[in-house]
Amino acid sequence: MDEHETRGAPAALAKVRKLLALATSSNPHEAALAAARAQAMIEAHRLQAWLAAAHDVADDPDPITDARDAPLEVARKLRKWKVALASALADVNGCVAYTLSREHDEAIVLVGRARDRGAVAALWEWLVKRIEWLSATHGAGRSRQWHDGFRIGVVDEVAERLGEGSAKATSELSATALVAVDPLRAAHRDALDRFVLENLGLAHGRAMRVDAAAYRRGRGAAADLPIGAGKALRRRS
Repeated sequence: MDEHETRGAPAALAKVRKLLALATSSNPHEAALAAARAQAMIEAHRLQAWLAAAHDVADDPDPITDARDAPLEVARKLRKWKVALASALADVNGCVAYTLSREHDEAIVLVGRARDRGAVAALWEWLVKRIEWLSATHGAGRSRQWHDGFRIGVVDEVAERLGEGSAKATSELSATALVAVDPLRAAHRDALDRFVLENLGLAHGRAMRVDAAAYRRGRGAAADLPIGAGKALRRRS
């Protein structure tokens, strides 16, 4: 990476982690403000780095890589809601998430640039803990199937609302910067899609079957996560 990206990305993620730490505090206003700003901060830093870079996407010093040597999650059998969460976070942060079957376990792997995978990891760490807390709070004594449906409901609601953070960061750019952002975003997405097509040949995932009532309850309970409302995100499988 160049000097700007080496210095900037870790500092931005450190600020995001501080905001998310505040979002677990006992002060609801402080928690809501911190979490609502997290994705916007990530996107604002990403956009400003693109605009400031002296290189084009093809020459980006932070290359797209398949990070299977450092998976986001490893388990004997992956939980469906975690696969869905990884997919949602990857998509809004310029990555692709896929599942990898290994000899004795399964892994969730991220494909993308190191700075974008770092953003996914920071949000993942906080959201997994919060979703598990919500599930335990709302579903005491319920079956594992119910909890899976509930958590996927929360994930889908969170995925929709995280989009507002990215949209807010884009809307705050100057008119001149806005003209430059769309082709930059498209170029980065095209480079990612091309890498996946040429190197991975991923198959489409299967549709998830979940407890419908638990799913609806999970989407409703996601309002307790202080992230803010937003638009739906394109999901990859």
